[in-house]
Order: sequence, then C-alpha cells, then structure tokens
Amino acid sequence: MTVRIVAGTSDPDAARALLGLLGQLPGAEPAPAVHDSTALLDLLARAAETGVEELPEVVVVHETIGPMPALDLVRDIALRFPAVGVILLTPDPGPAVLAAAMNSGARGVVGLPLSYDELGARVDAAATWAAGVRRHLGPQRAALPAVAGGTVVAVAGAKGGVGTTVTAVHLALAAHASGRSTALVDLDLQGGDIASYLDVQFRRSVADLADIADVSSRVLHDAMYVHESGPALLLAPADGERGEDVTDRAARLVLAALRQRYEVVVVDCGTQMTSANAAAVEVADTAVLVTTPDVVAVRAAKRMVRMWDRLQIRKPQDTTTVVNRHTRATEIQPTLVGRITGTRIAASTVPAAFRELQPVIDAGRLHDLDARSTVKAGIWSLAGELGLVTGASLPAPRGKKSRRGGDRGQVTLETLGMTPIILITLILVWQAVLTGYTFTLAGNAADQAARAAAVSSDPQSAGADAAASDLPGAWSGDAHTDAHRNGDGTVEATVTLKVPVLFPGTIDFPFHVHGHAKTVDERPTR
Repeated sequence: MTVRIVAGTSDPDAARALLGLLGQLPGAEPAPAVHDSTALLDLLARAAETGVEELPEVVVVHETIGPMPALDLVRDIALRFPAVGVILLTPDPGPAVLAAAMNSGARGVVGLPLSYDELGARVDAAATWAAGVRRHLGPQRAALPAVAGGTVVAVAGAKGGVGTTVTAVHLALAAHASGRSTALVDLDLQGGDIASYLDVQFRRSVADLADIADVSSRVLHDAMYVHESGPALLLAPADGERGEDVTDRAARLVLAALRQRYEVVVVDCGTQMTSANAAAVEVADTAVLVTTPDVVAVRAAKRMVRMWDRLQIRKPQDTTTVVNRHTRATEIQPTLVGRITGTRIAASTVPAAFRELQPVIDAGRLHDLDARSTVKAGIWSLAGELGLVTGASLPAPRGKKSRRGGDRGQVTLETLGMTPIILITLILVWQAVLTGYTFTLAGNAADQAARAAAVSSDPQSAGADAAASDLPGAWSGDAHTDAHRNGDGTVEATVTLKVPVLFPGTIDFPFHVHGHAKTVDERPTR
C-alpha cells in the first residue's frame, strides 16, 4: 500500500532528516515539507475539496512548527480531516506529552532524535488507521468537505463603529431563519455588545470555558443562552478584565466544540486583535472584514489585513471585505476598497440607513428589525453570498412585493380612489393657466392698441385693429377695445377679454379680464 506523507516543520535541517528517513520507508511517498501551520492547513483543505482520496494518509507534525502550537495544530487536523493520521515529533516523548497528544487526536508520538524503526512503526500504524476510517466513510462519502462539522464565520471590524456587531448578529439570524442550527459567539472580549443589542442578561460567558480542557455538550449547554430569535449565544464576559482569561488555545477548543454541534458558528471578533479572536480568524472557514467607505476606515482595514498577513493569521485573498453604509454618491466605492486592501470584495453592500436601525438598537431589539429594511436586506444578501442561507430565506427589499399575495389589490383600490382627485387637480391647474394666459394676452393687446392709436388720426379704429391682430382667434372674437386721446397729450387703450373654460373658443366664464396701456400721443402737430 502506498502511503502519502506530508511533514510539517519550520526547521530546514529537521525537514531534511525527516524526509530522508521517510523516503526509506517501504511504500512511503513523502511530499515536500511544509514550513508553517497555516500553509499545512491550506494544503489539506485544498486536497479535501477534491475528495478524501486526495488527502495524505499521514501528516507528521514537528513540535517546533508555528505559528500555531503543535498540539493545537494536531487537534485542528484531527477535527477537520478525520481521515488523516497525525504523528507528533517531540524531544520529550514522556507520559505527559503522550497523553496530551492522544487527547489532541494524534495517532502516535515519535521522540527526537529520530529512529528509523520507531518512525516506521508509527507511520504504519497511522496509515492503517487512516485506511480503516476511509473504508468506514464508504464510497458515498468520497467527497469529504474541508470542514468536518459546521461552518465558522469570523466577523471583524476595520475600526470601531463600522457595524461589526450588527453584521454578525444578522448573519446569525439569517442562517437560523434558513433552518440551520446557529451559534453566535462574542469574542470582542472587552467591549462585546451582543448582549446589549439583543437585550440579554446572562451570568455565563465564554470566559467560563477558558479553563476547561474538555468542552462537552453539557458544558456548552450551561454556558450558552438560547435567544428568543433562535441562535444560541455565547457572550463576552461582563467584566472586561476577565477577557484576558480566554487564550488562543481556549478559543480554539471552544470553536472546535461549537463546530461539532452547530451547522453555522458566527464569531464577532470586534476590532481589537487579541490572541483569542486572532485564533478565531485563523481557524474560520470565512473571515469577513467590515469597513465603511471613508478614508480612515479603509486605511484601518488595510492595516488589519496587513497585520493578519504578517502574523500568518490569514492571507488577504482569503478575506472577504464588506462595505457598510454604502451610497452611490460616495467617492470610495467597493472596487477601490478591494484594490487598496487586496481582499475579495463582497458583491453585497449594506446601505447607509441608520434611521432604520436606531429604534431597534435603542430598544435592544436588533432582531426585530423590519423585514423590509434595506440594511437587513443587505446583510441577509451577504449571508446568501457566503453560503449561510438559501435564496428563499432572503427578505424582499423595501418597495418590492412578492409575486404571490402581497397587497396588489390594495394598491389597485387606492389608485382608483385617487384618480378623481388627480383629474380635478389637473383641471384646476389647467384653468389657472388659461386665466393667467388671458391676462397676458389682454396686457399685450392693450400695448399694441395704444401704440397704434398714438400715431393715428382715428385712435379707436386703429387701436381695435391692432389689438385684434395681436390676439389668437379664440380670444379675438369677443374682445372689446377702447382707445382714446386724453387732454394731457397721451393716448390710453383698454382691452377687455373673456376667460375661456378649459377649451378656448367654446365656453367662457361670465367675468372679464382687462388690460390697460397708456402712451404719449405721437400724432404730428400742425
């Protein structure tokens, strides 16, 4: 039987010695050594996406590997890839180390310096165990998922106030609404606000699990609070100083236990990186970084992504950035945020609509946010993009109605009831326009009549002809012009018109509109 072996060690000399011995084992096919825990987990995850048959039978972990502690790495591999046998290399293979390795899921411990016989025996035992597990999985389980258990989503914020907790809460609500068992964990250990947003007072917190080596179902049940909206909550400690008790190892243990018991685990990591929430970001299947479209927040997001990369917590291309409070008018659009941070940008954005959020936030009832809220629609759309919900569970955005049911009949009745009012309003507006136009015509006609009368020996006749020629046909028929000279050397003209009703030339109102004009008599003196 061919045994594929992957070795993980950060020491080049140890890697050469280990690969040399592994290459001498019968049937062994050692792959090139992997130098850190992140790369090793990525390698196994990519292989598992294709199928269990692509996974190596044996993984050998050197105690000096980093940045993840060796025992934590062994535990993570055993939980996520149960069809792989893990062997730990340690210079102290005593009873305490052996017990710790077995508790973490290792299939064997080999002491340093290496011995060919001991290494061969441990590899053979681990390979035999892995083959048995794969036979037990059967052909129908050939496509083993990268995560054995639930999906962990870590939500972190570029800086304070960008909407990290609101996003985390509604991602969990969306997952639960789609029928999946969901846990919401508050790892913002010193400033967690999930309890405030959901109006929860509970004496247990994640700090109570910090010193427990075996997080069983009963222990989780005692520490978690099942909220009325559905998700189970694991809250941050009420006293911020207790957050220091939650180490990265404790966070890994808790998340591993939650992963085995819930289909979706959403972790609010806050905006400050501690060892605990850094571990959450590292082990999460999906890391979501929340930012807003302003210069300060985008710079903070870039710093966060670079820090994760430097500390080998997560690579930029494995991070999904979501833009909160997005508007089309802002100068910083999601595509620009993606280029600046080097991360993948979520197609779903959360619009700027704090007025929708303020009432439920002030009441501590974030889960009661209106189903038509654009903020809720944006976050739930993000949940669908992340694979946490199905399309049927997504809320309809504000203003859009379902094809079936809804209030289409009500809208039709309201439209019919408004039609007479709309028509009457249009008629009144049109009549007002005609009245104003008649005033304008009367004034212009009076001006023309006065100018014509000023140069004519017969002012009445000349003024009437000039006024009639200036008026449209619908108004000229009933027009009356009075033009005469005054004794003070001026000529005065008055034009009287009727105001038509709706349609000029048909019916007129019984009142008249007058236009007056006066000018200097320009008739030559004799």
